[in-house]
Amino acid sequence: MTHPAGPFNHEAILVAFPKGRLGDELLSRLAGTSLALDEAALNSRVLRIPTARPDVQVLLLKGADLPRYVAAGVASLGIVGSDTLDEMDVDLLELADLKFGSCRLSLCGAKGLTIEALKQKPHLRLATKFLKATADWLKREGLTAELVPLQSSVELAPILGLADAIVDLVQTGETLKAHGLSEIKVLGTTSARLVAARVAYLADPERLRPLISEIIGLLSKE
Repeated sequence: MTHPAGPFNHEAILVAFPKGRLGDELLSRLAGTSLALDEAALNSRVLRIPTARPDVQVLLLKGADLPRYVAAGVASLGIVGSDTLDEMDVDLLELADLKFGSCRLSLCGAKGLTIEALKQKPHLRLATKFLKATADWLKREGLTAELVPLQSSVELAPILGLADAIVDLVQTGETLKAHGLSEIKVLGTTSARLVAARVAYLADPERLRPLISEIIGLLSKE
């Protein structure tokens, strides 16, 4: 069956794409492909953005919201950072590591600060957006710390005395360097993942599998 193109094709498969840094890299990789987004729609207020495939449309969502939209079945598929998935308890099928958008999840602090020095602090405070990952690392290390939840400008916390150090994503390290900070220890790595709504996938796998293969093929290329 051929589906009409355009923002009101509600029979199209809906895929959730992330906004922000990961989304920018994703759109760049898909430019000129069968899943390139319609530029006019992308720059408008349209919610469902058509792609070069008439049977596929895209929702652009903030990373923290994206897994919930997919888990609820609003979108059948989604692309999201593994760091976001690790912080959330949602019922999703993780289909593939797309191996782009890689970052390090790192403990960072003032230049010269060591992990040994942090361990000696009687009341260690760590500022982070990644509370679960940080708590898991502290448990593995046998450490205790007060976690200070922050959603943005985390690098300001040690500068302004809100925390002794931070746990944050690092790609190039330039932002850290600009604030006089450096990586103390890498706690893990993150990358983009392809996920599916469990109900949607189990209900109609034959319709989704070709698109899943296409997405993996387009995005897993070096």
